[in-house]
Amino acid sequence: MEQSVNIDNCEVKKKYSFWDMHKFTILRNVVYGLITLFLVIIPTFKIVKIDIAHDESWIFGKSVPLEDGLGPLIIAGGFFAILIIILNLINGRVFCGWICPGGWVAEIQEKLKRKLFGPRSSKAQRLEYFVITGVVTLLFALLFFNWVTDLRVFFYKTNPSFIPMWLAFIGAFGVFYFELFIGKRWCRVFCPTGIYQKITPYHHLYKPTMASWANLDDCGHCRECIKNCPMALDPRRMAYINDFYKGLQACIACGLCIDTCKQVRVPECKEPLMVWVKDLPPRNQDFIEGKTHHHPTH
Repeated sequence: MEQSVNIDNCEVKKKYSFWDMHKFTILRNVVYGLITLFLVIIPTFKIVKIDIAHDESWIFGKSVPLEDGLGPLIIAGGFFAILIIILNLINGRVFCGWICPGGWVAEIQEKLKRKLFGPRSSKAQRLEYFVITGVVTLLFALLFFNWVTDLRVFFYKTNPSFIPMWLAFIGAFGVFYFELFIGKRWCRVFCPTGIYQKITPYHHLYKPTMASWANLDDCGHCRECIKNCPMALDPRRMAYINDFYKGLQACIACGLCIDTCKQVRVPECKEPLMVWVKDLPPRNQDFIEGKTHHHPTH
């Protein structure tokens, strides 16, 4: 008679803590949150801020001519361009997976969209998604415009920049709304930064894939790593695929597939299959094409 497994006392569960199974999810949200906080604090407290509407700017709280304030922003833009290239050379689209606040918000929107805007969603749920997207877009737009103007300009009709700023705001709102409404598809297809990273040199020092001892047959049919991948990839085999949209080039190195695999398998007393590797284990063509061979049990 087959002996039952004691789930509560299995050795696999003892090896993994809550932190182990949610590490990348927690770290990414902390980093994203801190970056977003800095993006709010820096212009709000005039550490670095330009105000196009009043033709002035501030550096560390000191008022300076507008052109002087543009310098730090241009330097910051150049720094981020170089940072993206360096990160791309080390481990691919790390900027997208760990730094870009737009990607973070789009990822949250993607989860909302699945709950409220699916094929079986009611009209009320769809309307709720439209409204939530509008509110989030408004906040996102205000965060952006807080860097380039005093937000009070939107309430003063006497200011010469009143109409131009409103036109710019409406245009930006439309772009941001489209970005957030489609969720992570923006990052997969439309994002200029993502396209920029695809055409710059890239390397992946660490790659997510299945452990060398595991194969697709060992994985089962949960497909949770695929469902939770922000870039709609198959993390188990994407590192073997040379494609900008389905292969490792599209991976944002977020580590969610690693977390997800642990969250699914550890409670079942099974060793997680998804790991980070430097060198890819050799795989046959059936694995790369996603084929499995189910052997009959005896």
